[in-house]
Amino acid sequence: MKKSRKQTNIIQVITRIMIGILIVLCVALAVIIFFKMKDSDKTGSDDAGDTSDSEQTAAADPVSMLSIQDIAIGAVVDRAQIDMTRLDQYFTANEIGEDVFQFINGRSFVENEHISREQLRYLKVLHYNYSHEVQAGEIIVNANIAEDVRNIFRELFEQEYEIESMSLIENFWTGDGGSSDKNSIENNNTSAFNYRMIAGTDQLSNHALGYAIDVNPLQNPYVAYNADGSFREVYRDMERYIDRANGEAHMIGHEDVCYQIFTKYGFTWGGDWTDPIDYQHFEKNPG
Repeated sequence: MKKSRKQTNIIQVITRIMIGILIVLCVALAVIIFFKMKDSDKTGSDDAGDTSDSEQTAAADPVSMLSIQDIAIGAVVDRAQIDMTRLDQYFTANEIGEDVFQFINGRSFVENEHISREQLRYLKVLHYNYSHEVQAGEIIVNANIAEDVRNIFRELFEQEYEIESMSLIENFWTGDGGSSDKNSIENNNTSAFNYRMIAGTDQLSNHALGYAIDVNPLQNPYVAYNADGSFREVYRDMERYIDRANGEAHMIGHEDVCYQIFTKYGFTWGGDWTDPIDYQHFEKNPG
């Protein structure tokens, strides 16, 4: 049965309308895709910009570096806050300031005819402790050897040499120079100036003039004997460290970097003495 001309025309009109609608939908879809892609590009660009800004901010805000003045004595310091390319700034030697003088006056320092405040220097340095953490230390020495001592402790730090404690004898004060020195030793404290006599004698110590330094004294004892063979002075754990071949950590010997650096700067070592033997002790007297 044949379709009429009228029916054919209707079908053609409907077909054209459907094609038109399809075209419109395709155009609309293309427009949507275009703007979606544009937004995506913008978002990516913004993200990249944010990342770039973040990187610039990070570059402009590095880990804050500390100065030696910022660090309290005995405080542990994050190595990331130390400028390892400019270590010299962390090893200072200065005249005795009023705060330090008030702390030591009447204790390790007393008015005397042998040494004055002006002849001493206060050093603040960094060192590694026995946990291999970086911390700040202090020491007072004679002005004549202050630069040598500053360089020695910088070189020890560069070698990551461990010193358990390093603070003024006043932090272990018990009322007089001799007993305070023993208290400092038994707390394994590295120290220098202390106006006192040599242990067990009436002879002025080189520590009294700021020319001697005791390093890690527990592992490096002062060994002196009475006529009956008993120890002239007894310190905590000293018998453990008299055998210098027992391989204990932190014992100073000729192969130890501490010995090598101190003697490089003209210091002599008490471990080479015969009576007494003072393994902790380094001294230098320019004369």
